[in-house]
Amino acid sequence: MGSISFLLPSSAHTAPAGPDRGPFFAHGYEQTVAAGTVEVRDGILHLTKPLDDSGYLLAPWPVGPFGTLVAATSTLRERPEPYRLLLELARGKLNQVRTQAAEWQGIGLITPRAFDQRLADATRQFGKALVSAPADADAHSARVLEESFALADVLAREFVAQLFDTRHQEEGPVDSRLAARSLGGPGGLAGEYARAFNAAAIGLRWGDIEPEESRYDWSATDRAVAAAKAADLPITMGPVIDLAPGMLPVWAAGWEGDLPTLAAFTCDFLETAVRRYKTDVRRWVVCAGFNHADALGLGGDERVRLAFRLFEAAHQADPHLELVLSVAQPWGEYLGGGGQTVSPLAFPDDLIRAGLKVSGVELEIRPGVTPRGSLPRDLLDTVRLIHLFGSLGVPLELTLSLPSSPRPDPAAVPGQAVWAPAWPAGPSPDGQAEWGASFAALGLSIPHVRAVTWDHWADSEFHLTPGGGLVGTDNRPKPLLARLRTLRTAHLR
Repeated sequence: MGSISFLLPSSAHTAPAGPDRGPFFAHGYEQTVAAGTVEVRDGILHLTKPLDDSGYLLAPWPVGPFGTLVAATSTLRERPEPYRLLLELARGKLNQVRTQAAEWQGIGLITPRAFDQRLADATRQFGKALVSAPADADAHSARVLEESFALADVLAREFVAQLFDTRHQEEGPVDSRLAARSLGGPGGLAGEYARAFNAAAIGLRWGDIEPEESRYDWSATDRAVAAAKAADLPITMGPVIDLAPGMLPVWAAGWEGDLPTLAAFTCDFLETAVRRYKTDVRRWVVCAGFNHADALGLGGDERVRLAFRLFEAAHQADPHLELVLSVAQPWGEYLGGGGQTVSPLAFPDDLIRAGLKVSGVELEIRPGVTPRGSLPRDLLDTVRLIHLFGSLGVPLELTLSLPSSPRPDPAAVPGQAVWAPAWPAGPSPDGQAEWGASFAALGLSIPHVRAVTWDHWADSEFHLTPGGGLVGTDNRPKPLLARLRTLRTAHLR
């Protein structure tokens, strides 16, 4: 066991704490979260960790107009005296921006002169923070941290814009897929859907389709497939098996913890779906949430084995299908609570190394929602995540979601809630539109991201993220839908 401590700022502006909300200790190039304990005593944050090693502190922290975002220190070694928390968070973010800017400039990114000047000013202000008295050091560090996040946003948006320009010069319109996931299709808004998206994503809720064992109701899925075919949109179907509460049939609860029986039932449902739709659907998201959630009473290793069985079953049903694995909480906060040992990167890596045909990996970017969602990150941290998962050597897909309202959502998965500290003034439709358009543009600009899916289409359907649909319960589109339509028109085939 090791330990590391931090002096909190005199304003006592502590970061939200909890087993999956941070702060966390992380280690290695992957910044893998390690289980540990956090305690605040006499203005000092004490963090115990399982490794006697250097690493990073990842802390959700209020950053001015950006709301609460995860900030990471640079690599820190253990030492008896505490570090100054704000100083180290500012150092970490400023270092990330400087390093990434230099790396991208080295491959041709042109940064605006105003950006270069602001970065130089932030670096000088950090120097002042280093040599100032404690109270002044915290004030300087807070300004550097906020300015570093602002610069990170400018840098990431320049990267996206110039990457799109380069791809358009070389390829013309980008051939990535943009879709919104729906259980039953877009209904009366099919025209709105077709103008905004060039692909269809059809979700499956096993509990609705097979409410009783061997009694199926495919009517909603049939409507969604028919609507996609009528619009001439390529279809991705799934996740077929999702371990979120409320997704599985009630009768499956009687087999909790029984891996052989659960594998038989889940594989049977998957094979039934594939046989029914394989003429029209060639890309399937086989399973989701296996690295994070457990609605079946299975341990981490058992969930890996279950995923393996599902992929094998799909491959046997049709060896020419594209099979996708979805990863929840790809930054791995769930590891901080203990009890789980398989990291988000290791989960697909284990399956790929075992020889499974994994055609793609889908990353859930679902901030501001507990317990399924991640802590909020900025665009620059998301670029890093995408490049990290790119090391798997398979195409990536992004599933994006963000609440548009703080109100309770009766159609959402039981137990999912909006995490209020993520927003300075609460989630809103305009905030959802700005975030969704920015992160969708990021995903579509990167060549090895082949699809971006908004999850979900309408708030009237059963869904994971409270208030996260593109269409409200009043059947009126939210502002994000128009932003995605503009993005599709500007960049996609």
